[in-house]
Amino acid sequence: MYQHLISDDPIMQTRACWVYQKYGNFEFTNPDHLRAACNKICEHLYSPHMPVKVEAALAISQLLEHETAVEFIRPNLGSVIDIFLRIMDEIDFDELITALKKIVVIYENEIAPHAEKLCQKLSESYVRITNGGKIDWNDVDT
Repeated sequence: MYQHLISDDPIMQTRACWVYQKYGNFEFTNPDHLRAACNKICEHLYSPHMPVKVEAALAISQLLEHETAVEFIRPNLGSVIDIFLRIMDEIDFDELITALKKIVVIYENEIAPHAEKLCQKLSESYVRITNGGKIDWNDVDT
């Protein structure tokens, strides 16, 4: 499956990320495979194709069931949170919020430097969703 992650075809990338998301709790016997998959999936977070980005975000969240993946993401936690928030700006998708919640829970001791940004983006998303996609900045406390 890892080979599909390195494909140039966005459909194959999306499907490969989906498989890792769907079966991410599988017990990987080769930690090098898991690290390589995490690396490629993280790269897909920056894809120009929205389905690839969304499935990559969901896959990362699921792979965090493994300590190898947790340690792989830890040095880049800020970047991962930033891209999650950018994806959430582009698309309102409840599963992304659930995936982000999982990241916050797993990295609860390291999340403090990102807390203000997280709260701001989540409140903007909430306001946007409740206003049918439009933010009325008069309703947002600054």
